[in-house]
Amino acid sequence: MAPGERPVALLREALAVEVLLDATWHPALLLGWRHDGPDDARLRVRLDWDGAPRVLWVPLTLVRLPVPGAVPAPRRSSPALPAPHRAAHPPVRRAAPSPPASPLPSPPAVPPAAELRLQVELLKLQAGVREERRRVVVVLEGSRDAGQQGIATALVEHLDPRWARVVTDAPDGTAPLPPPGGILVADRCWCGPAPVAVDELVARERALVAGGVQLVKLWCSVRRPDTDPVAEAALVGATSTPGAPWTVLAADDEPRARLAALRHVLTAVDYRGRDDDVLGPPDPLLVAAVPARP
Repeated sequence: MAPGERPVALLREALAVEVLLDATWHPALLLGWRHDGPDDARLRVRLDWDGAPRVLWVPLTLVRLPVPGAVPAPRRSSPALPAPHRAAHPPVRRAAPSPPASPLPSPPAVPPAAELRLQVELLKLQAGVREERRRVVVVLEGSRDAGQQGIATALVEHLDPRWARVVTDAPDGTAPLPPPGGILVADRCWCGPAPVAVDELVARERALVAGGVQLVKLWCSVRRPDTDPVAEAALVGATSTPGAPWTVLAADDEPRARLAALRHVLTAVDYRGRDDDVLGPPDPLLVAAVPARP
């Protein structure tokens, strides 16, 4: 990472949180975050303070999600002015506001707090990969429409696009590789067109691993009538090697599968400052390691 550079991520929609100031939790809105170092992340929040809106950068430890049922702390405001005399200012009757012609659209869903914490970890992962000039390829393959696109988007959404990108097409049947310090996500373009030449794929992956490229391979599987589990199992078993093993992800529940995929990538790629409490253990109902062939 260049000296003084601070990766900053901004949310599309603000998230309601609480901030600890003067020993009191105050309601606020989470706008984004930045990564200052391997063990230092700060959150950008907006709150009302002394009767005016303020935007602050605060440590992660001073922010929490709102406690259900808690009474929000009173906001500080300027002293109230004395009310004018009724005779000098008689009441004015105002017409009731007319209802809107059509209901307002619902705001888009805010990402869950668990995914926000994983996004902070992804920023730390990218910083480590760049500092050590490693090359990482995340392979997303599997059943058609098994959520690979959503996983790929979540992986790079808040990363520096100069060093992290998604590829969805390989004209010559071979996905490109990232530069030193880069991360590449291959979205259903790694195995090439069917039928897959298993021996060629295994040989290519072994050469990449020998050249210092780290491969993290996820096979996204869903239970649908148009899937062929026997063919999928044969391909996965034949191309799972010690240096590039497959991990099968049950992707029927797309939101849960996306979080499990992010956790798997963060666990598979080593980086400084990893918070194992945020990652947690893998969900055995969603992820399963495939034994590597000799």
